[in-house]
Amino acid sequence: MQKFVRDGWYPVATSSDLAWRHVHHTTLGGQELALWRDDNGLVNAWENRCPHRGLRLSLGVNLGHELRCQYHGWTYETGSGGCTFVPAHRERDASQTTSACAQTFAILEADGLIWASLGAPDIEPVRFGNSQDRLVRATMRSLPINASPDDVVLALTHQAGRFAKFFSGTEESLEARQVRTYAVELVSTEDVTRAILFHVQPHSKGKAVVHAQGVFSTPPSIATRSHFSLLFNEFRRAIEISAAPVSIVKSDATEARSQEPSAVVVAFPKAANTELTCKVTARSQETPDIISLHLTPVNRSVPAISPGMHVSVSTPAGAIRQYSVINAPDERDAFIIGVKLEAQSRGGSRSMHEDVVEGTELRVTVPRNGFPLVRTGRRPILVAGGIGITPILAMAQALDARGDDFALHYFVRGPEHTPFVERLRELDDKVTLHLGLNPDETREALGKIFSASEPQHSDVYTCGPGVMIGTVREVASHHGIPEDNIRFELFKNDDAPTGGDAFEVELAKSGKAFSVSGDTSLLKACWDHGVEIDASCEQGVCGTCLTGVVSGEIEHHDTYLSKQERESGKWIMPCVSRCKSGKLVLDI
Repeated sequence: MQKFVRDGWYPVATSSDLAWRHVHHTTLGGQELALWRDDNGLVNAWENRCPHRGLRLSLGVNLGHELRCQYHGWTYETGSGGCTFVPAHRERDASQTTSACAQTFAILEADGLIWASLGAPDIEPVRFGNSQDRLVRATMRSLPINASPDDVVLALTHQAGRFAKFFSGTEESLEARQVRTYAVELVSTEDVTRAILFHVQPHSKGKAVVHAQGVFSTPPSIATRSHFSLLFNEFRRAIEISAAPVSIVKSDATEARSQEPSAVVVAFPKAANTELTCKVTARSQETPDIISLHLTPVNRSVPAISPGMHVSVSTPAGAIRQYSVINAPDERDAFIIGVKLEAQSRGGSRSMHEDVVEGTELRVTVPRNGFPLVRTGRRPILVAGGIGITPILAMAQALDARGDDFALHYFVRGPEHTPFVERLRELDDKVTLHLGLNPDETREALGKIFSASEPQHSDVYTCGPGVMIGTVREVASHHGIPEDNIRFELFKNDDAPTGGDAFEVELAKSGKAFSVSGDTSLLKACWDHGVEIDASCEQGVCGTCLTGVVSGEIEHHDTYLSKQERESGKWIMPCVSRCKSGKLVLDI
């Protein structure tokens, strides 16, 4: 009998099952899951139950960056599962917005499949070497079978001859190899141009879902897919008939009940809110003014991480600062961050450098992503300056792991100021270091980089000092790269206002109304009137306080929203942005 390992990876869906703004319902080892992909491409696997009243989240609405339960409208953010909105009602406790959290499970996407674990896996799913010498991998079909996962694996290995017609050969020419606990590879000695990989999803005790993938020398035709589907259906019928229970009449009805216990699923640990307690398990001095820290969650696994994510850390001095996560795809034990000591630090980076040692415990938010790496089919050009290498490095490592074509250009003062040297070295010739250049030389180097690119087939990602980002955007645009293809992240907002004109605010969902004076931010005014809006940087950089807008002309001062998002008039960063039409109606 196969053993269901809680910390193992199992296929739970195909990539195509997670369509845009869709929520997919599935089950793994008896645990119901709600799977959904956010608009940045990050896949979520949550317990299929709203923490409020238990309604299935698969019946909810995928809002792009949040999932809304259909029962009472509670919403939960992508990645963390943390509650972001609770509609007003009399029983609502003021802390509910930040304490409720959907239960999350480990999830990743590979080889056209979505893989999940109910525990804390430390390695990626086993990859199949037989596909390396062929050109095309194609998802053929996913088929539920009313038989135990063990019976399905047994049938696939001992009844492979049922698929002989697909290979135009004899049953003797087929070989079925069990390549992992719940996976079988089918090959033929007579037809080496194709192979079939059967991934068995342990749905529950008496049910399995088989995800079949084909490996071909050329893309399979519709006729090839149809032929396989017919044989697959015949296989299912045969195994379901053989697995059907035989009725036995007994004198005592209680004896007729199965004594085999149902599968017990141990819940994946979840946080009580969107903060984690992390212990510093490693500290390294990367350069004279940059350290790297490994922040390992206490009694919790690291949530899903995608390139460009950041965490907010409460420093020992009490300040809250945002740090990009530099993890490579296979680093899942801790959040890895880089911290540069700022000369004018007021309790942020100085406290992290002077007060944090191995063993220090810090409060860390679950990761959020305001600077996602999006696969568009265009070639990414990554440009970093100074400590801006942190999100860019995470992107480069992810692209390199996937075998994608990209280029990383790192502008830094000199060799002694270059952090993460070993990680950069592993990227080999994809990295170009530009050392000790002045502003004019930097502009000239950027001109050469972008003039050698194909403008309509390039994406630019850049992070670093504000002046450098401005130069990158200007030079890239001058060389024909569309503005929408240029993505950036600032660590500091130099446009944050110190005041402005007074205006009125109305909350569409609660009906509350109040005024915002010229010397008060919209965020502070909301707090003063009992309106709960989570915030972190209060500079319009991190995206934590993002709030929906129903009406009103917005005076944007953030660095988080894209040009398109600003022009839509649907979003505001209340920590820095204001209203210039006299009245603003917020969607809260």
